[in-house]
Parts: sequence; structure tokens; C-alpha cells
Amino acid sequence: MRNEIAVGILFFTALSILGYYTLIMSGDFFSKNEYYKMSVTFYNSDGLEANSKVKINGVLSGSVVDVKLMPDNSVFVTLKMYNKFILYSNYKIMVKNETMLGGKYIGIDPGSGYKDGKAYAVVEARTNLLGESLGDVLTELSGLVAENRANLYKTIKNISEITAKINSGQGTLGQLINENKVYKNADDLIKEVRESMEDAREQAPITSFIRAALMAF
Repeated sequence: MRNEIAVGILFFTALSILGYYTLIMSGDFFSKNEYYKMSVTFYNSDGLEANSKVKINGVLSGSVVDVKLMPDNSVFVTLKMYNKFILYSNYKIMVKNETMLGGKYIGIDPGSGYKDGKAYAVVEARTNLLGESLGDVLTELSGLVAENRANLYKTIKNISEITAKINSGQGTLGQLINENKVYKNADDLIKEVRESMEDAREQAPITSFIRAALMAF
């Protein structure tokens, strides 16, 4: 009997914890925010999922409710927003990477009424807006490397050959690095330049005196 009671208490405790995190921690249950819906069409949602964050100029302002593939292969995304804002015709709505390791969110740049000498109209609609995806950085980088693999191989090979020649003392740079004679000549040249500058500095007062005497006559 005691075991059954303990199991029952444990079961209801687990349900209470689950309800707490589902209702309270989600922020919707006791939230005083007034929500409204937005809809955006993307050509590629790039892994965007329901409950992903929506940020306006970097400020958390809502979340993704639904991501649906349409018959024309576009992606229709429904948003639940609570921060109201003015949207201009030069707006940008983009799917961005939360971190380099993963995670997506929608970033909204509402635009401005006047930019670069051009005026932009206010967009009243909050439905059927157009969005774009920045793509996955790591995926695009992998594709770039794959497309230029031959050129990268040639570049690495050339760098390896140049480094080998320098290490073996070939060329001016190789001699400068590997031969003490070149280093000594450069050091002697620097010393000569320094001595010439010191001689010129010492002769400067005499030269000034002679110039002043000649000008007096």
C-alpha cells in the first residue's frame, strides 16, 4: 500500500513539474501581452521550426507558430507577435542562425521612412509578407570548398614549394633568412647609415654658423 501511495505521489509530482515548465515557463499562461498574427512567405525556410524566436532589430518580439510547405513549393510561416512596430516598404525579414552550431530565428528589419535620399512608404499589412533566408554558413562554406577544391589544392601546393625553396636558401628571401653573410651585410649597412646621420648631426652647428656669416656679408 505504501509503495502504491509513493508511486502516486511521484506521478503527480512529475505531472506538476511538467505542467509548470509547459505553462508557466513558456510565458503564455500568465502573460499580459496582446498577441497578433503575422504571415511571411519564404522560398526556403532553411530548417526553421515552430516555437523559433522572432526578433525585431534584435529585440525578442514573438515566436513562430507554424511552418507549412505550400503547393508552389514556397514556405508559409505564421508568427505570433506581441511587440507592435511600423513596417516600411524597404523592410527585410530573414531566417538567421542563432549560433554557428545551429538554431534558427526570424530577424525583422522594419526599414525606415527615409534612407539614402529616398522616401519609403508605410506597409500596413501584416500578412503575406516576403522573407529570405541567409542560408547555413557551414553548408555554404563546405559547398564553396567543394567547388574550388582543385584551385585550393594548387594554391596549397604552390605555398609548399615556395616554403621549401625559402628553407633551402633559394632566392633573395631564402638567402636573407638562411645565410649569415646577407644578415651581416644588412647589419653593416644599417651601422653605416647610423654613423652618417650622427656625423651630419655634429656638423649641423658648423654649417649654420658658416651660413650666418656669409649672409652677414
